[in-house]
Amino acid sequence: MSLIDPKRPNAPIPGENYTSDTRNYPWHRPPDITDLDEAMRFIVRDLTETDSDLRYMAMIEVGVTVASVTDMIVTINVGRGKFTPDFALLLAGPVARLLTVMAKQYDIEYDLGIDDEAPEITAPYLRMFQASEPEREEADDAVRGEAELILAEETEGLMAPAPEEEQRAMLGYGAGDEDVQEEEVV
Repeated sequence: MSLIDPKRPNAPIPGENYTSDTRNYPWHRPPDITDLDEAMRFIVRDLTETDSDLRYMAMIEVGVTVASVTDMIVTINVGRGKFTPDFALLLAGPVARLLTVMAKQYDIEYDLGIDDEAPEITAPYLRMFQASEPEREEADDAVRGEAELILAEETEGLMAPAPEEEQRAMLGYGAGDEDVQEEEVV
């Protein structure tokens, strides 16, 4: 007989955080690195003198974005207590640049991950990944149809753009007035 009931989640008891010693966590202590240049030297050293570079370059080569790999690198170091989360934000740009330079040296095509429009996560969109190829195409059409409905709803209602005549009236133009051309300043 098991002492753990599978129906009950294994979660902390309310108030348990007041009895545990949180000073053992590295992110609850002052950071090891407080200088931006020193932090960047640490990351460069970690990426170039260990096998980390091969691991991260392999991730980029299979399609993981540079932004995601950068997030992993700075988050791991925050968890290790090397620097604070806000300091990690300052390091994200230089780390991403370092990764792109390394990817170019390894002749790896990379995706920065900042140009992509994130898809709207809806139930049909998630079902699309569980389906077979023909079902996936059908589900993709359904997602497009749903997106078109959402866009159509957004163009109606209180926040919809006003009709052309109403906009002209708001600007003080009458029905017969011609548009006032702005003079070109030389």
